[in-house]
Amino acid sequence: MTTTVSEHQDTLARAKALQPKLVKLRRHIHAHPELSFKERETAKLITDTLFELGYDIRLGVGGTGVVGEIGEGRTVIIRADMDALPIQEANACNYASKNNGVMHACGHDVHVTCALGAAMLLAQTRPRSGRVRFLFQPAEETVNEDGKSGAVLVIESGATHDAEGIIALHVDPRLPVGKIAASEGPQLAACDSFDLTIRGVGTHGAFPETGVDAVVLACNVVQALQTIVSRRTAPLSPVVLSIGGMRSQTYAHNIVAEEVELAGTVRYFDTALHAFLREEIEKTVGIVEALGGSYELRYNQDNPPVNNDPQLTNLIRFVGRRMLGSENVMPAGPEMGSEDFSFLSQHMPGCFFRLGTLIEGSPRRLHTPTFDIDESAIPIGAAMLAEAAMQFLIS
Repeated sequence: MTTTVSEHQDTLARAKALQPKLVKLRRHIHAHPELSFKERETAKLITDTLFELGYDIRLGVGGTGVVGEIGEGRTVIIRADMDALPIQEANACNYASKNNGVMHACGHDVHVTCALGAAMLLAQTRPRSGRVRFLFQPAEETVNEDGKSGAVLVIESGATHDAEGIIALHVDPRLPVGKIAASEGPQLAACDSFDLTIRGVGTHGAFPETGVDAVVLACNVVQALQTIVSRRTAPLSPVVLSIGGMRSQTYAHNIVAEEVELAGTVRYFDTALHAFLREEIEKTVGIVEALGGSYELRYNQDNPPVNNDPQLTNLIRFVGRRMLGSENVMPAGPEMGSEDFSFLSQHMPGCFFRLGTLIEGSPRRLHTPTFDIDESAIPIGAAMLAEAAMQFLIS
């Protein structure tokens, strides 16, 4: 049994009627961002909203996460991440972040709002059969002291154990409003991260021969690491290795630094590359010792790649074509970004699709101080999530 075109479009119409309320919610969340593992006020807002809608609620999932359920029987999950980034917002809008140095620069405020909008829609028209579980996940952006992200922690909490499918969306500021993008197979890359401490021998800048310059050692390492991608991996197997930061123990005109710290990321799709890349990095940083220094390397496997299930992706595209028109359902090519949704979709069929949020004439990039969206995309995201969950349960 499937729903009709008119039923899909009715869901979108009901979602658009909720737009003022949803925009108000999104702006409140945007103005009060919280970092990973600290999303307490966001969780309270979610909890209060779900309680008013009559959902069964579970708190403290994976730390600060929230689960809300409606219906009974076979279960599909709608997942939304809650955390913000350590970025100082530069936007001058009246809903700009009130928390100094913290900003929703990756659209998680929108993800939460779309999920709450879907919860409102499903409270109006309950699932005909089955259960929809809303999973509001903490800490997508980082990991705890044990190297675990929010997705891993909510899995360990048991919040996903009996579900048969999971759906999530992500804002795409390059895609016009009214369009979605989804494809089966690889979507986002695996992500490893590493921290490298390089130690030399500090001395006066006028007498470099009496020390071992940790800055020079670090520069040699940065250059050498790039050859792993250019000369040690196949061109047709995408790999990115980037150094995101370099920090010297000292910063002065006349001091040779004793210690330098590097932070880097490695991205790839072929999971068989993990061990190889780690080994290559370990061998490469060994040049520090050859040049008279010492080092400490800490390497972490953050996320596996995101792979969309073919059947569930077809369902998302089907709902999108019915609701938005075939011309507004686009393919989504693989990208080197990463997402811990990958852990969730390893446990069950999953689809991670992209929601167009482009501000026409003023494009905004993710993870930047000026990120923002066209808020008319929010009801579309809410309707897509609600209708896809309903379609999953009756198909």
